[in-house]
Amino acid sequence: MDVAASILAGRRAIVTGAAQGLGRAFATAFARAGAAVAVCDTRPEVQELAAIGWAAVADVSDPGAVRAFVEEAARRMGGVDILVNNAGVVRRTSPVQDPWDRAVADFDAVVGVNLRGAYLAGRAAIPHLARDGGDILNITSDHIRTCGYPEAVDHHDAAGCRWAGTRRPPLGGPGYDVYDSSKWGLHGLTHVWARALAPHGVRVNSLGMGATDTPMIRAHLEAKGAQPPPGLMAAEQVAAVAVELLAEGPGGRTGDHVQLWLDHPCRLPPVGLDGRLAQQI
Repeated sequence: MDVAASILAGRRAIVTGAAQGLGRAFATAFARAGAAVAVCDTRPEVQELAAIGWAAVADVSDPGAVRAFVEEAARRMGGVDILVNNAGVVRRTSPVQDPWDRAVADFDAVVGVNLRGAYLAGRAAIPHLARDGGDILNITSDHIRTCGYPEAVDHHDAAGCRWAGTRRPPLGGPGYDVYDSSKWGLHGLTHVWARALAPHGVRVNSLGMGATDTPMIRAHLEAKGAQPPPGLMAAEQVAAVAVELLAEGPGGRTGDHVQLWLDHPCRLPPVGLDGRLAQQI
């Protein structure tokens, strides 16, 4: 038997924001690992994934739409074991220069998908997950945890990292007040859900990554006149780490923030500070 093709056999996974980039890579990797898959996105291109599972056009920021999608996914797959909150948007913002109307619109758009959408998808899926146990994986960012925060990472296998000689703070910069607040909110939600759902056999972790080669990041960089940094991670590499994390099973980590960075090996790290502290509660 092909172990790689059966590592998630029998699991039933929902992936949001799966039309392209990381979401598509997650869904494809899960299907190859043996899981049943249901995916959604606001982009109609998500229907191209119908060959590997059920695909639907749905907006996770819409309570009725996301609940209907999760219920139909559970019906079609006979339940839900895995939820990956991947749907996300990024906008560059300026707390000094943005006019009021744009500030409000940016907040509603970014927080509406990145945080509200994850919350709604989670709340819709939790009743299913709590029946038999499972996993929630929230996709965050390297704006939350860096190779210098909250613990300094040994750079013996990442000498090329531009932060090897200093401790990078946990932020994306002055142009990401809305984006970073949405991802930090998701980080907090991860911790609370991990504690609340542990008695039901549900693990809740977050997965953050540095710049990854996706259409979203390329469009974002192009909009601000920047070039992609060298050494972009491949979405397929990140998806492989997600499969390995989910394959830890019921005895694996929970409440942890798994982080991948540019110029570092793209592999599942040991349990981090968040996960170790969660084990003590």
